[in-house]
Amino acid sequence: MLNFERSCDLRFLIVMLAGLILAPGAYADDKDDVLAFIHQYGELEGDLKAQAKLIRDDRVMITSVRQSDAAKNMAIQMAARQASEAINGGKTKFITTIESPQIAIYGNVAVTSFERSFAIFPHNQPAEPPGPSTWVTLVLVKERGEWGIAHTHISPVGGD
Repeated sequence: MLNFERSCDLRFLIVMLAGLILAPGAYADDKDDVLAFIHQYGELEGDLKAQAKLIRDDRVMITSVRQSDAAKNMAIQMAARQASEAINGGKTKFITTIESPQIAIYGNVAVTSFERSFAIFPHNQPAEPPGPSTWVTLVLVKERGEWGIAHTHISPVGGD
């Protein structure tokens, strides 16, 4: 019986040590994945249909108003974009800049914050001057190995 107990203790110790050794690497991988996710989110600003695939059905978005119906919010954004592009006669190009991302990971939840700005190039129109930067906070949830946006908060840099 003693050999069995020692064997179990040894297996437990090996599993615990392996977890301690491998855990920082898993965290680093998640942090890299979240950073890549943030940049993908920014790059897809010109393709709202593709960007919508990054958003969970239960996402809440706060800008100047709080919107808790993710599907309706995306439908409104897409309709507004399509109307604007119809007036301009073609697709608008967006170049998004993301500065100083901060990432904190708590298990399967990541809280991110960064400064975002756009360069906007409407079809058949002069380029728009860069708008003011905004602070963006995203709360991401990891399910089935994939990150998804559960909460978005956007506010102007400098407040108001």
